[in-house]
Amino acid sequence: MVKNRWVILIFITILLIFLNADQMVMSPNIGLIEKEFGIDDSQIGLVASTFTILGALISLLWGYFADKYNRKYLLIFSILVGEIPCFMSAFSQSYSQLFIWRTLTGIGVGASFPIVFSLIGDMFNHKERGKVMAIVGLSITLGNIVGMIIGGFLGEKYGWRLPFILVSVPNFIFALLALGILKEPKRGAAEEGFIDTEYEYIRKITIRDYLKLFKIKTNLYLFLQGIVGTIPWGAIPYFLVEFFKRERGLTAAKATTIFMIFGLGSIFGNLLGGLIGELIYKKNKKLVPITAGLTTILGVFFTIWTFSYNNLNTSRNFIVLLLIGFTAATFDSFTGPNVKMMLLNVNEPQDRGRIFSVFNLTDSLGTGIGKYIGGLLSVTFGSLAIAMNVATYFWIICGIILLLMYFFFENDVKNLNTKMLEFAANIKNKG
Repeated sequence: MVKNRWVILIFITILLIFLNADQMVMSPNIGLIEKEFGIDDSQIGLVASTFTILGALISLLWGYFADKYNRKYLLIFSILVGEIPCFMSAFSQSYSQLFIWRTLTGIGVGASFPIVFSLIGDMFNHKERGKVMAIVGLSITLGNIVGMIIGGFLGEKYGWRLPFILVSVPNFIFALLALGILKEPKRGAAEEGFIDTEYEYIRKITIRDYLKLFKIKTNLYLFLQGIVGTIPWGAIPYFLVEFFKRERGLTAAKATTIFMIFGLGSIFGNLLGGLIGELIYKKNKKLVPITAGLTTILGVFFTIWTFSYNNLNTSRNFIVLLLIGFTAATFDSFTGPNVKMMLLNVNEPQDRGRIFSVFNLTDSLGTGIGKYIGGLLSVTFGSLAIAMNVATYFWIICGIILLLMYFFFENDVKNLNTKMLEFAANIKNKG
């Protein structure tokens, strides 16, 4: 096992917080950017969807690199690839320039995803990964909150450009620190038969190996749920602040407060989901996808309630809205760490960079579609409420797909553990 692995995990989480802040820093200032460049919601949605989808497509290549080369240096490079264009976004003089810089930022964000999960998979065994995924999941939520706070509270006063600079600069420093803090673990070091040994899981891989990933049923179903399940995550966080400002008449500060509470609910849901998911996994693996599916479906009702709750003129009603939003976000986020834990626990060590690059692509397709469709529906119907309600109902489909995984997830875990034990035994017999 890697020494100081928990310290390294926290450091990676901090890196990812600022990298994920890049995604949401533009959201609170959509109106300001649209006004300056003379564009509408559909065009700003296109920027966001391209940021997400192209970054995910490029991550397929990064996933292949993560399974072959040193992941420490790949991660540092991906951070810089994301943060330099984010910094330059502040100096955009036209919609075209902003589009280009945001697209390049998305490449860096997408690249980090498979690299990080490949690293983590070799630092923690399958019985620890529930809480580990909960911690890593915090980076996405906290990053969104940091980006939204900086963009929301500073953008209105100092303009939309300054927030891009503030969220990008810290990772230039952390990238340098990473040279000394990050460690490259041995492949397979956390697998059955390899723990506390000097063996390393080494296997030649090719681009064609991507195809075998789809033969594992858990992978296939998680890819499908990822596409439909992230459509709401594309539309809701991205347009949430603008919705409450434009259609509920709240100030930017109050609307950003709602987003912050939603984010805190997501943090709580991630932590709760990871910890409970790990406990369930140890007792009955079949119940992990069942729990994830039911909480996902339940979250739909609270989320719709959040958007439809009216009478926000009093402090009491505003507090009630915050409580509903917190509850909705808790249920909506419960599934996240368990999905990633399930992926890690059914795939071989030298497949994880590629498996998470594909997973990132399916997730990003949903997120990108959600952002674009959200903007398009807003323009078509003149209502962000309709756009976000339509997006939310996709979680029902996501929940049903997760429920179906009851029939094969446990067998896929057993198959991997058996394979790793056999592989370790063969290495030992060969000396």
